[in-house]
Amino acid sequence: MHYLISGQGQPFIFQHGLSSNLQQAQQILSGLENIQLVSMDCPGHGQAPLPEGQLPSFGYYVDQVLRLMDHLSIEQTMVGGISMGSGIALQLALRAPERVKALVLVRPAWLDQKHPDTLHILAEAAKYLRQNEGLKHFKQRPDFQEIAQSLPKAAESILGVFAETQGPKISTVLESMVRDRPFASMQALEEIQQPCLILANEDDPLHPYSMAESIQKRLPNSRLERVISRYVDNDQHNKEVFQLVSKFITTI
Repeated sequence: MHYLISGQGQPFIFQHGLSSNLQQAQQILSGLENIQLVSMDCPGHGQAPLPEGQLPSFGYYVDQVLRLMDHLSIEQTMVGGISMGSGIALQLALRAPERVKALVLVRPAWLDQKHPDTLHILAEAAKYLRQNEGLKHFKQRPDFQEIAQSLPKAAESILGVFAETQGPKISTVLESMVRDRPFASMQALEEIQQPCLILANEDDPLHPYSMAESIQKRLPNSRLERVISRYVDNDQHNKEVFQLVSKFITTI
């Protein structure tokens, strides 16, 4: 396991998004008052290798979070994440509700369907990662060009999967996670009783606000807050997320 702990206080496990790493999670919430922020690289991301023969999945990543909690002797904690990290948090709350005190979901990107249309472009990017001059050809795709013209920073984020810093199995990670789902049905979310803060925004082709609305309607003790898109103003996005999460924590 490769993980990072910052701050002191009650533990809060907060996970990164698909194709990112623990630094993404730490940078957005590090500095919360009276909080020990814990983040780990999901295998296949950052500095955590994906074991040979192991396919990534929400279930596998939840196993790793539970393993980390056991390693750190954390019996119960707040859990959350960005995008894929939100899905991990939701499945954790369903599988081990006694270990989850509260939830923070930032820009959720999955519902109960595999292969969400909004993440199709990441699955396609995985194919180009295996090709010679794949980046060049991927940039020429009409769907990518459409995003690049409307939200250049979103397009830049998508191209991050081609970065040299990505792990050697990033294509497998992308394909496996896009074809997975964090929970079997929307109705299952009604079982989650813990307080939950959901943060979402418009102007985001991979994380539509409507997806967050669908989740919020099913979670009985949840609140949805709108923030500015990171693809419009990243600094303001991070500031709003930090402030809302900080306020939410004081109610727990």
